[in-house]
Amino acid sequence: MSVALQGNLEVFKLPDILSFLESTKRTGMLTLTLAEKEAYVFFRAGAVVYAASNQESLRLGPILVRKKKIDHNKADEIDDLMLRSGGQWGDRAIQSGAVNQEQLDDFLKVQVSEVIYDAFLLKSGDFAFYDGIDLPPGAVTISIDLSNLIMEGARHIDQWEECLRLLPDSSVVFRVVSDPASEKITLSLEEWKILFLINGQRTLEELCRDTEAESFQVYRVVYGLMANKLIEASQALSEETDGQTGPAVAIPEVTVRQSLVEFIGDSTVRELADDDTSLLVSEDATLSYKDVVKKTVAQLLIMSGEDAGTVIPLVENEYIIGRQRENQIQLNDLGVSAHHARIFRGPEGYVVEDLKSRNGTWLNGTRIFHSILRNADEIRVGATDLRYEILFDASSAPAQPAAIRAR
Repeated sequence: MSVALQGNLEVFKLPDILSFLESTKRTGMLTLTLAEKEAYVFFRAGAVVYAASNQESLRLGPILVRKKKIDHNKADEIDDLMLRSGGQWGDRAIQSGAVNQEQLDDFLKVQVSEVIYDAFLLKSGDFAFYDGIDLPPGAVTISIDLSNLIMEGARHIDQWEECLRLLPDSSVVFRVVSDPASEKITLSLEEWKILFLINGQRTLEELCRDTEAESFQVYRVVYGLMANKLIEASQALSEETDGQTGPAVAIPEVTVRQSLVEFIGDSTVRELADDDTSLLVSEDATLSYKDVVKKTVAQLLIMSGEDAGTVIPLVENEYIIGRQRENQIQLNDLGVSAHHARIFRGPEGYVVEDLKSRNGTWLNGTRIFHSILRNADEIRVGATDLRYEILFDASSAPAQPAAIRAR
């Protein structure tokens, strides 16, 4: 067999490897090895469709026990039946009455996902991708969007020490680099709230401070968003501006000799389902961008300064207000910072947020850091006043929360 890709997991992270194989539409088998631990992930045209492992804890029986689908006694009974009669564990589970065929197929898909989630926690080891290797006999395939698979892998991180290893610098600042509205990703409401707070100004430490979620949860969410390339460290932007780029890392194509592992399936091969996302990801992670963003049509009216009377329709997901030309809303006001404030769509409508400006952002006479906008609210930046006007609101507005006041 010829190896198309190979390397070390300390250098190439698993989310990056999966994303590369998806973008290049590869078909074949990815092997992940660390000491005695082995995992195998299969791709069809860039999509993850199956996975297997040599670990006892990732056998179907132990997984069903952990998920409380069967108890230990029932699992032991099926094991004994299999030892006496042979055959596959899944077939014996059906014979014993523990599950039916449809339930077995679903549990086998969960088994595949558990293998992949476990692989996300590998701190080191080697990987290799073999082109063109087909699925093993007995494989029950899954169909799930890769971005959701990566986010669910991040949700499985269960140690604070692991979070600190993945994101060791609490002073790093993240910015959004992709449009969440155009992604297929589904998140929980708490995860969306954390994403909305990432503005190119907040450090990771400040994200933990400004959200109601625990620091451990914030780290897991940020890591998942970064692995999905929805956000990046803002330092990467400054590195790009000097016109220099680092050399591409070449992955050599070599020929190796390796015996194929013999897989034992628990059911017959079946074609991909329409979508197994709801089966494999957290029950809370079902909200798309359209689900969480309130449908609001609004505008800003500039009430003072040389642009008084100008109306700015709010039709995009985000606007930066500032003195520099690249801002979506540029104000020629010496009291306005280069990047002064941000207005963006949030779960409860448009939100105004100060970007650590020199003179602050004021809402209805009160200095704020972050606040939901209501109809007829007046915003002051520098010496310029703007009025927020709602033209259409698809749902009734919730009660006004208290603004986050400057201390």
